[in-house]
Amino acid sequence: MHNIISARGLKLVALALLLAALAACGRDNIKEGTSEPTISPTQYDLVVRADKDGQFDLDGATLDVQTLRDHIRYRNDTGSPVRTILLKRGEKQKVTNAQVAGLAGIARDLKAEAYVLDNDDRLKVIQIADDGKK
Repeated sequence: MHNIISARGLKLVALALLLAALAACGRDNIKEGTSEPTISPTQYDLVVRADKDGQFDLDGATLDVQTLRDHIRYRNDTGSPVRTILLKRGEKQKVTNAQVAGLAGIARDLKAEAYVLDNDDRLKVIQIADDGKK
């Protein structure tokens, strides 16, 4: 009887630890990959808002990362270059790590500066990691 209780107790402890680990992984940690800007622009060429499922809201339209990238390429090709991008909290959606990562990839590929007004209303510059591709 004692072995059954301790086995059940061990299972409960293991389950609690697993749930705690999963909860820690799901936290919104935007602070990694961003830093305080030394100089911030007074205006941005493009301002997007956070939208559901890691997407972006641009003037009321929901865009995924690839569509946003294509829109910026189009603007660059038609004489309205996008050099600075600001990501802000959406009306109903907080900024997520997926959005910051997506915007970092766009900024890296299209040679733009990306900023985020994080969920605490602090302006951060998104650090662009160069993976060595040319």
